[in-house]
Amino acid sequence: MGIKSFAAQWNLRRQSRRLQPEPVTFPLTLTGRSLLVLLPMEQRHLTVVKQVLPDIVELFGDRQIHLLAYPGTDVQSIFPTKGLNITSPPRTVLNWQGLPSRSFLETLHKTKFEYVFDANLEDNIFAARVLLEFPKAVRFGCSGRLGAPFFNLEIKTKYMRDRRLIYSSILEVVAELSHVGKLHDSTIEEQPCT
Repeated sequence: MGIKSFAAQWNLRRQSRRLQPEPVTFPLTLTGRSLLVLLPMEQRHLTVVKQVLPDIVELFGDRQIHLLAYPGTDVQSIFPTKGLNITSPPRTVLNWQGLPSRSFLETLHKTKFEYVFDANLEDNIFAARVLLEFPKAVRFGCSGRLGAPFFNLEIKTKYMRDRRLIYSSILEVVAELSHVGKLHDSTIEEQPCT
C-alpha cells in the first residue's frame, strides 16, 4: 500500500467516524425523491447499469435521477441524455489522494439527495467519500464491501457474478421496502435476494 492509498484510507476512516446517520423510516417513499447513482469506473460495468436504468426510473421517476460518473470517465455515449441528470466531472476534481475535492463535494450538496445508490461492486474510494457526504440520505448498495456507516441499507444478494441480477436484486429489495406497510413480514423474507 503506497502513501497515496494509505492517506486516502485514513481520510475515509476519519470522515466515517464523524458521520451521524439519520434513522431510516419504513416504508420508504421513492416516487418523486431525488436519487444519486454512483456509477462504476469501468465501461463494461456502465453498460450493465444502463440495462437496469428502466427499473431505477420506474422506482424513482426520471426527473429526480442523477448519475455521477467517476472523474474522467466517458458516460455520455452510454447513457441517454434526455430526462436524466448526468455529471461526468473531469479528473481535476480529484485531490492527490484520489478523493473528491472539497469544492466538488460542495457542488454536489446543492442538490439535496434523499437516496444514494452505490452501483460499485469493487472498491472505489471516490464513491465511498461521496457516500459519506450525505448522512441524511438513505444510502444503499451491495453488502460485503463497505458496510456501515457508508450504507444504511446494505443488501445481500445470492447472485455472485451476474451484475445485472445483483443490481436487479438490490432494486427489488428497495421496492419491497417502499411497500413494507402493506405487506406481511413473510413476503419480504421470501424474496430471493434478502
